[in-house]
Parts: sequence; C-alpha cells; structure tokens
Amino acid sequence: MNMRYYQQLFLILMFGWSSSSLGNDYIEWVAANSGVNWTNGTAVAEGAGLAKPGTPPSLAKMMACRAALVDAQRNLLESLQGVRVVGVTLVNNLMLESDEIKSTVEGVLQGAIMTSRRPQPDGSCEVSISAPLAGNFARDIYQNVLVESDKMQSSSLSWPIANVLAAVDWLLQATTSMAEASTGSSVEATLMTLTRRLDRLEALISGQAKLALPDPGKPTGLVIDARGSNFIPSMSPKLRRLRAGVIYPGRADQKAYSTRGQLVSLFTRDVETAKQHPLVGERPIVLKALRTWGDTRTEIVLNNDASTQLEAMISDGFMQDAGVIIVL
Repeated sequence: MNMRYYQQLFLILMFGWSSSSLGNDYIEWVAANSGVNWTNGTAVAEGAGLAKPGTPPSLAKMMACRAALVDAQRNLLESLQGVRVVGVTLVNNLMLESDEIKSTVEGVLQGAIMTSRRPQPDGSCEVSISAPLAGNFARDIYQNVLVESDKMQSSSLSWPIANVLAAVDWLLQATTSMAEASTGSSVEATLMTLTRRLDRLEALISGQAKLALPDPGKPTGLVIDARGSNFIPSMSPKLRRLRAGVIYPGRADQKAYSTRGQLVSLFTRDVETAKQHPLVGERPIVLKALRTWGDTRTEIVLNNDASTQLEAMISDGFMQDAGVIIVL
C-alpha cells in the first residue's frame, strides 16, 4: 500500500489546496455546464432549476434547488462520459461495452458533492457539484483498460515471449554444459553473470521485478513541463523516449495505479504551481517535454537527457512512490 500517496491525498482534501486561487486550474469543458478539472482530478458540473408553477412560497426555494441539482447531475454525467481515458477513447465508449463501468459511473453520480448552492432573486436556483476521478472510478476504469490490454498482448505477444523464454532456457543449458567442460575461472564468471541477467529478464517479463526503495534525500515528485506542445490531458498519459518506446508508466505502474485507484497524473497550467502541489512533495524534479507522439496528443516525448534521468529514477524505485503533475 502506497501510504505516501494517501497522506498527500489527505493533505489536499483536508487543507483544500487548489491552484484555483492562482487561476491555474486546467478545466476542460465538455459541454456548456460540465467539464473535467484536471488539476484537482474531479468532474464538475453546474445546474439551474425553477420550482413548478403553483408551488407554495415556503417550498419554492427548496424545490428550485432540487430541480437544479437534478440538472447538475445530468450535466455531471456528460462530464464523466467525456473523460479521456486512453488516447481518444472516452469513458462513454467504455460504458457502451461494459455494464460494470456503467455501474461505476452511476455510483460516482450518487456520491457527487454539492460545492455551491445559489438561490436567485427571480426564484430560480443554481448549484455546482463535483465528483473525484480517483478512487473507485479510476480503479474500475484502469482495470477495464488493463483487461483489454491483456487480451491484445496475449493474442499478439504470448507466442514470441514463450519462444524467447525457450531460447533463454536452451542458452542457459548450453552455457552450463560449456562451464562444466571447462576449468577456467573466466567461464564460471561468465556463467554467473549470465545467470543474474537471466533472472532479471524473467522477473521483468513476469512483471515481478523488485526495485529498491528511494533514498530519503532524492526527489519527492515529478513535474513534466509540456508547455509549447499540443499535449492534451487524459487518465493515461505516457512518457516516451525520443525514437523509442514508452518509459513510464510501465505495466507494473499501471497495475499499482489501478489497485490504489490513483490517477497517473494531475495537470495544471503553471510550473511553479505544480512544484508547490502537495502531490509532488517538497523536492520535485522538473523535466522538459520535447513534443507529443502520435495523433492522440496524449503521449509525451522526452529528449535523451530527460529520458535517461527518468529511467534512472525508475531503476532506483523512485517512481513507485512519486506523484506526477504535467504542465500544459
């Protein structure tokens, strides 16, 4: 269990930290009265209502606000349906394919919090509501995405991986035979080195590689400066090396996020705001994005130096416990 993440989340909720006071929240409006606040990880919506004609004056205000709440909940559904999950895939697409995701969205709607209630002089009422994307929503969405990814990988990669492991096993046996036939210490040393590398390879393939815990003096979070690119936020942003593959998040990271119901990243408009966010702690490191990758604009390319830094942090186990914020 990632205790540091829950401590950060508690601080954000307890002390109400938000960059809204600095005007740097990144809110993506999916409709006139509904959107996603990617800076604090919430779906937000507004609603308006009016009491039915003939309603007693003593009940008119309450009935107007109740009608406004119903309108806001309907708008919040639009917000949740419009959340970008992977690439251009929206939650709405997942709802069409999964009854479980439909049930999850319904649960989020029922648990939405009214953040503002504003009776108007003309007898109408306006309300604002919000619901967190982290928690059950993120957990179920990520699990659904992982299941689909597993299906694709099992059909396209299971045969090559099986053959790689078979070849590795043959190579190990052949090298062992060579070592037994020789008395030279160099061959024994080579065999030991190869064995350690094979153990590492098998662990990586099975997703069970263990990383060391980060040193207390190392960075506490990661800020990606994507300003100047055409990057857009999603629940599954990816960081890539120039002319190479995805560096982060890896398969193990995705499973960890799914288990914790934690968003891969939050987003804001200002680097200084991001550096002060509780999610990235007291000593965040800032890496500059080079550009986006592909047509979806949800994957970021880092230059070779930044990629090397990130890979070193991953190797040290830093990213197991670090929050991520991307600056747009």
